[in-house]
Amino acid sequence: MENLNIWKIGDVLKMVREKVLYLCIVCLVFQISVHAQLSDKEGGDGYDNYASEVLQNMTLSDKVALLLLPSQNDYYTFSPEKLPYSQNLLLSNQWLINGIEGFATGEVDVPFPDIRAISHLEDEATLEILRNDLLHFAAQEGYKAVVASNHYLFSGTGINYIDEPKDDRDFTLWFLGNQREDNLPVFEMPADLFSKNIPLRKISFNSGSSQSVQPWVLHQDKKKPENFEDLLSYGGVFLADNPEREHARILRAFQSNMLQEDDLNRACERLLTKINEAGIRLPDVNRIPEGVRMFARRRTFEEGLHYFSEHREPFFPANLSTINIELIADVEDQKAEAFAQMVDFHLPNFETSSQPGDYLLWLFDGENLTDSILADRMSEIRQGHPNSGIALFLADAGSYFQNHPLPYGIDALFTGSSDWPLVWEYLGQAAFSGVPLKKSVRREECFSGVRHLSRELPKTRLKIGIPEEVALHRDSLNKIDELIAEAIQTKATPGAQVLIARDGIVVWNKSYGYHTYQKKYPVKTNDIYDLASVTKVTATVPSLMKLYEEQAWALKDSLGRFFVESDTTEKSGITIKDLLLHESGLPSFIPFYLNTIDKDRLNGNVFGRRYSWKYNIKLDNYIYLNRTVSYRRDVFHSKADSVFSIPVAENMFMNTGYLDSIMHQVLEAPMRTRHNYLYSDLGFYFLGQLIPKLSGHSLNYFSRMHFYNPIGMYNTSFLPSMVFSRNKIVPTEDDRAFRKQLLDGWVHDPGAAMMGGVAGHAGLFSNSLDLAKLMQLYLNGGTYGGKRYLEDSVLEMFTGTYNDENRRGLGFDKPQPDTTKVSPASYYASPASFGHSGFTGTLVWADPETRLIYIFLSNRIHPNQYNKKLIEENYRTRLQDIAYRAIISSSREE
Repeated sequence: MENLNIWKIGDVLKMVREKVLYLCIVCLVFQISVHAQLSDKEGGDGYDNYASEVLQNMTLSDKVALLLLPSQNDYYTFSPEKLPYSQNLLLSNQWLINGIEGFATGEVDVPFPDIRAISHLEDEATLEILRNDLLHFAAQEGYKAVVASNHYLFSGTGINYIDEPKDDRDFTLWFLGNQREDNLPVFEMPADLFSKNIPLRKISFNSGSSQSVQPWVLHQDKKKPENFEDLLSYGGVFLADNPEREHARILRAFQSNMLQEDDLNRACERLLTKINEAGIRLPDVNRIPEGVRMFARRRTFEEGLHYFSEHREPFFPANLSTINIELIADVEDQKAEAFAQMVDFHLPNFETSSQPGDYLLWLFDGENLTDSILADRMSEIRQGHPNSGIALFLADAGSYFQNHPLPYGIDALFTGSSDWPLVWEYLGQAAFSGVPLKKSVRREECFSGVRHLSRELPKTRLKIGIPEEVALHRDSLNKIDELIAEAIQTKATPGAQVLIARDGIVVWNKSYGYHTYQKKYPVKTNDIYDLASVTKVTATVPSLMKLYEEQAWALKDSLGRFFVESDTTEKSGITIKDLLLHESGLPSFIPFYLNTIDKDRLNGNVFGRRYSWKYNIKLDNYIYLNRTVSYRRDVFHSKADSVFSIPVAENMFMNTGYLDSIMHQVLEAPMRTRHNYLYSDLGFYFLGQLIPKLSGHSLNYFSRMHFYNPIGMYNTSFLPSMVFSRNKIVPTEDDRAFRKQLLDGWVHDPGAAMMGGVAGHAGLFSNSLDLAKLMQLYLNGGTYGGKRYLEDSVLEMFTGTYNDENRRGLGFDKPQPDTTKVSPASYYASPASFGHSGFTGTLVWADPETRLIYIFLSNRIHPNQYNKKLIEENYRTRLQDIAYRAIISSSREE
């Protein structure tokens, strides 16, 4: 195992298993000090000289511009079109960071959080990481100051505002690298400062005349200045939504002698001095891993999410099969797409129908948030959706809801802290309870009008996150890319999907390669694979568990109770438990299709041991099929009718009556010793048929209605060619032996195909995300999305082991305890873990001890099923090894 001691974590997971993992980890991992390591500058008078020299060369317009700071991010990249406001030295030299709205930092996808999001943080560990992150970025890029709130990142660190902060609406210009308690206050510029000829105060002119005026009061706090001139002489700078307009107004006031230039000079000189100090004293900060910095940023944005509703429950019901969603986006395309991706994650393939949806998700731009615009648009939407539940989503509502109630006709309101695409992603997850939501607190005055409707909601569904969020080492996980590239290069598989989740958070969900070696279709995350035997634990077993809870069957029940045709055979005494544990004595499989060969048209034997002109269809090493093999016309037909109604492949249908022959062959198959372990697909033929006998519904219908649709697994289905487009389905074998075609949208397993594509042992298609939801349901003890699907005690019974001679659970596979034997899972998987593999190159696994889910899907049998490189090189379990080794402070040894 890799030496991860650099994280200084020890055995922290043992101590915090039931606590918030991240907080404990970062507190132990990063003992980061953001106190600047400063060097004294000889000749302190140099500061004043610098300011005086610069000031002498500044025009009156330059001085006014220097003291006006834009509140919007658009101004913080120097651009000639912004003239004359580019006269501000802080902006033209790119010395100033806007911390109010947050800011992007180079190529990193996650922006630095805004002041409102940061105000929600309470743990010092995250704040310390953010401080380090900010200071490192500023030092690296040459920034000298950041305009932000008084309650920003530096409170209590030796970098303090001159007065104690009074509220979150006050701002400060923080000079980075300056530990003196003399950072400058920033005052919001009132919109009506110079409107309607409102005078400022008594101003003395050279003529000796005076003018008596009423002062403009900015704060009720008497410790702070009350009028513009005092604010100016106080040494502050001003925050403006429209700096060009304010620049012109204030410049006119100075030019007309309404304001005195001496006050302006003193304010500029003080600001220039601070600029010079910051330029000399840049902080020397500790570097922290990028992933941890990104996690701190993401977590900060997540903390800024809120939900408001008259109802205490989530907006969507727990059962997603009952909803029809419509999306209306009055926001930029990039933000709408970010939101829609998360909706598609929780509810795949959702489409806006021609009819109004039961639930309408309305995305609205906060910049257009006025009473009239909101009311007019709401009336328009409600007119077309009179009965829909409507949720309004605002990434940044500003202060609108400080004095406004929940808009009429809105059933739920979701808000963020700023208008970044990432916030829209979080809002999309919040709509489905993919992230936890906290109540709005009293200090958030911007929500005063709706705070009584604020609701706290737990996380009940999977969330999209990053490795650091769940204590996984990103660099270790990156080795997955290398190993998958190797597997594709050696043609172990043309492509694959890999998913890793921990603690209910998906941290790795990637697609690799192509559908086939012709490289026509790249694999996408919503493409679906033939699961083969993974069908057992994702369709048959959960359906049986559900029916077991309903007392429809018992482990000791025999086949004879449900299959009367077995009464006269030795199979009648086999119990359901025997079938689930693979201890029934049944053979592993029967090649049913070979029994339908038309012997009258066959020239020679069915198989040959060497390749030749006649025996030219390779099935496996030293097994070649006769090229003259054809199949009985009374069993298969190229067109469907009332007799040939079982679809086997494209333009290939089986006689319905042959289904009885298949089950008869199983009943007549020679038995091995009962209660000895031998993996057998044949037992699951019975179990798949047991579902309709107990419920009155097919396995396809029962699993879809009771699990897939309610959970939101809309990329999961039997008979996929009847549900999905072909370019979404990854093909398997070019079947030259039986169906004489590329199996694209048709189950590979011949027996499952002859059962009509729906069988207890194979036939299901899905993608990694859908399977992760079901595996998370298992780890949750039977719940998902706030709905209970299975009882915890039943899951525990099915995923446990029953004897020392058989590693398996009831239907589930388990790790091999004997290290001298091949295990279906990673050596690091705990004894409590469970899952299953599939012949097509699939593996799903869940570990209750590490809370880890691993999904691997591939079509390793393309174009030939005898391609065993994936198995021989153990790619599936080696990839799983990487996931386990990435766990920080894992106690399991390599």
